[in-house]
Amino acid sequence: MKHPNYYSTKEVAELINRSIPTVHVYVQEGKLTPVEDPWNGHHGRLFSKEEVERFIETMPDEPTGLSLNQAAARLHTNRASITAYINEGLLPATQGKVLGRTATLVEESDVKEFSERYQKRIQEDRLTQRQYYNKKTKEAVYQRFSSPSLPEARLMREGLGEWYFIDPATKKTFSYNEGIYTHRLTSNYSVEFGKRSGTPGYAILNLPAAYSLTYQAMDLIYQHVNAANLYIEMIEDRILLHMKDMLFHDVPDELGYFLKRQLVHGRIRYSPEHEALSIESDEELLSVYLPREIKEWLKKEAEEKGTSMQEVAGDIIEKVYNHDTKFE
Repeated sequence: MKHPNYYSTKEVAELINRSIPTVHVYVQEGKLTPVEDPWNGHHGRLFSKEEVERFIETMPDEPTGLSLNQAAARLHTNRASITAYINEGLLPATQGKVLGRTATLVEESDVKEFSERYQKRIQEDRLTQRQYYNKKTKEAVYQRFSSPSLPEARLMREGLGEWYFIDPATKKTFSYNEGIYTHRLTSNYSVEFGKRSGTPGYAILNLPAAYSLTYQAMDLIYQHVNAANLYIEMIEDRILLHMKDMLFHDVPDELGYFLKRQLVHGRIRYSPEHEALSIESDEELLSVYLPREIKEWLKKEAEEKGTSMQEVAGDIIEKVYNHDTKFE
């Protein structure tokens, strides 16, 4: 129901070309003040039309906000993903001027709301990005290189920056071209991209960035796991490595114990059948038959949350499980 002298939160957002969460931020900052509900029952806040009109006059002509690159940095993703979220209508955006040029801008409050609402979608999209891998050369971060004059060097990259090498023995770094053409470095193995596994979930290892056993672990993983089944995040002095289920043969005991200590999600065990070390996600597939109306409801919920029906159903089952086991 519309009121002649008042605007709802949604109407204010439409008038000022901002999102509803941004209107809430303006209220918290004292830039907009809702009125007491004169109808004692209206759902949501109401704003005096006079106050809203005065507020519009004080607003800057050009919209403000985060650039696509800044929004990507906030969500630890890339510009292409932010553009996709905007095109799908999941993340509100406006056009504004930056240094005299038209640019797409996103409100910081919208980015925050998006990160909370679509957390699993963001994580899944991150897992498809492989900034650590060069598909053309079949090279990846932490890959081992060597030459007659340099027994070991590790290929490195920070985000989307330039590739470079580090000498683990001296901690010295040098450019990619210097390593290839001056030190004559060649890779000790190639890192194949391969095909993505259909097994559910990922095992997650949290490895110290500069450590001899981490280097050994990366050599082992790269020679067993295709890049399509890996995702690597560099977080300060740690490597967060997501990995599909895999068997590893001829693993030294010290390295096996190290991997077990660094596992933060999933399970690691010795498989006598295969005489190998197994690292697996603790997620498993479950097929169920549902009435059509429940399936349609799950589909609607998944579309609204920007995720899959399996994720919605899994969240519901996990919540019930956690509630029931809490009181056992």
